[in-house]
Amino acid sequence: MDGTPVRGESIPVRLFLTPYELTPTYRNINNKFSVKYYLNLVLVDEEDRRYFKQQEITMYRLLESPPAS
Repeated sequence: MDGTPVRGESIPVRLFLTPYELTPTYRNINNKFSVKYYLNLVLVDEEDRRYFKQQEITMYRLLESPPAS
């Protein structure tokens, strides 16, 4: 990264989730529990300054398509 991040600047991040056993995001199941996922991001610039961001992410389960006949 060159320089200090500017507020509102977007930095693309690619994260492969295959190695993790994740479930879809659930909200307010029978008014008992919710499941949420957060990414804790640490951005380090050239002068070793650290910038922290916690970002909530939502997971969806894809519907399985029926086998082709």
